[in-house]
Amino acid sequence: MKVHSQYNNLLLFDLLDKEETIAHFSTTRVGGVSHGSYASLNTGNFSDDNPLNIHENRQIIARMFYMEMDRFIIPHQTHGTGVLNVDGEFLQRDHASAIETLYGVDAVITSEKGIFVCVTTADCVPILLYDRDKEVVAAIHAGWRGTVGGIVENTLREMEQHYNSAAEDIIAGIGPAISQSHYEVGEEVIERFREKGFDLSDKAVFYREKLTGKRYLDLKEINRRVLVRLGLPEASIEKSDFCTFDKQELFFSARRQTVHSGRMLSGIMRKGR
Repeated sequence: MKVHSQYNNLLLFDLLDKEETIAHFSTTRVGGVSHGSYASLNTGNFSDDNPLNIHENRQIIARMFYMEMDRFIIPHQTHGTGVLNVDGEFLQRDHASAIETLYGVDAVITSEKGIFVCVTTADCVPILLYDRDKEVVAAIHAGWRGTVGGIVENTLREMEQHYNSAAEDIIAGIGPAISQSHYEVGEEVIERFREKGFDLSDKAVFYREKLTGKRYLDLKEINRRVLVRLGLPEASIEKSDFCTFDKQELFFSARRQTVHSGRMLSGIMRKGR
């Protein structure tokens, strides 16, 4: 990933930035109006931050792209596997109906132009997809529950069903998330992954410390391997090295800050109207 050429509080994927027909971004925690634990660019509605500050932070991002905030589709994520296709019918809904539809959604896809599909994260894995052939974009929120439940698989399946997308035409960016060395999990989490057929034999994905018995997962690498298994060429996947736990000055981290963590926003859009 690299810093945005115009806004130094936004990050871009090198792979996606080469595509002239799309725009994308991943925020840091810098450049907003929130205070304290949420300082400063907190975009997560479901925190104890002042809602007015969250609204203004989202407006700051919208202004960077010379857009209105209603062009940013941000779901109410529940660590599930729900995928929403944002089509013309959805865009005609009134605000209350749209908010209701966005509840329980952890991935958003669209072929509409001028619409950012987004996800919020703080340690979980944000994934942005672009089908260069069918011109479809997607944003995925992949925590461990979503990953083990098949959120990536569901998203690609919805892209295929709605738009006839093929995995070999898709490029992917796996954004900032907690690194393996900081992502300790319980045995029940490991068992869930094994029950679903995940290969945890590689230390690059999972390891157990001999002295302490503590278990550590690499969610970014697991999701990268899921994308490869589903047919994306390895060269079409960019995985960020940024760790949200380590980089306190750049990112919110739910593990580091517990319930007082803000959220970053990642989004992708087809350009045009």
